[in-house]
Amino acid sequence: MLDGLSDLFSSRVRLDVVAALLSGPKSFTTLKQLTGATDGNLGRQLEVLVQAGAVTGERALVGKRGRTTYSLTPAGRAGFRAYVEALEALLAQAEEGPPE
Repeated sequence: MLDGLSDLFSSRVRLDVVAALLSGPKSFTTLKQLTGATDGNLGRQLEVLVQAGAVTGERALVGKRGRTTYSLTPAGRAGFRAYVEALEALLAQAEEGPPE
């Protein structure tokens, strides 16, 4: 029943991150504000998304401090779209009711 759903987007924080990145690149600080996650939790969830190829992180120096900006990859966008489509199919199936 849930075979089409990727575990990659099952975490609330990862789902929030991907939703935020749909509109364009965001800094770690911005993602932290948008998700309400702690530094450690957000860092871990971003690591999972980067390792899966759904998100890229680009590190740059701004003044004397490092800043990492995250972006959704084409594969990440496609994966998220497939996740949403699987949820929509599940909802449509549920609304049809049980088979007779």
